Amino acid sequence: MRSGRAMAAVVAGCCLLSGCVEAGQTRSDDRGAGAGAAEASAARASAGLASCDVPAGSSASASSSAESSGAARGRAVAGSRLPALTLACIGGAPQVSVSGELDGHPHVITMWASWCRPCRAEAPMMATVSRELDGKVGFLGIDYGERSSDDGIGFAAAAGWTYPQLEDRDAVTKSAWGITGLPVTLLVRADGTVARRLDGAWTSADQLRRAVREDLEVS
Repeated sequence: MRSGRAMAAVVAGCCLLSGCVEAGQTRSDDRGAGAGAAEASAARASAGLASCDVPAGSSASASSSAESSGAARGRAVAGSRLPALTLACIGGAPQVSVSGELDGHPHVITMWASWCRPCRAEAPMMATVSRELDGKVGFLGIDYGERSSDDGIGFAAAAGWTYPQLEDRDAVTKSAWGITGLPVTLLVRADGTVARRLDGAWTSADQLRRAVREDLEVS
């Protein structure tokens, strides 16, 4: 796990704000049109991030047309099915179906941004618990409202995350999932229903572990 000092250095280099801002305040792209698929893949690999496995338009994401049209909009709340959505893998390519990425396995979905102060405090917990539960529960990150993909990739690398990361630079999840601030964590069962939603940061790794055990029924 990276030290707090190393994280602080990367965060400072990412042009952070003083803390979280309201979800939906998106940032301009200082990278132009974005890297091609090969460049994005290389950037993720260099950061130690897993690849995104299910491109939009594949058989696993047949509902992508409904997703992009807004027909699947709704709130991601406990007891409901996670609304379908297509987002870019961090770096800008490829486009993937979130439900396809979950692939019928229980998951912890964490929404974050490099400019979010509570996200920085929570990042080491996610790194630790994701490693402990590897093979039992999947983890999926979504970088929200980032000014550039480079900022998000740099933050994820400094946090020591290795699980797949998507990006939502246009705040699509604000209307699709009811995201109004960061961080947000969704515990999603294998059948795609949301078992728990936490708006705000976990207080400890133990709190996250207990929630996963209780709500996703894994040891």
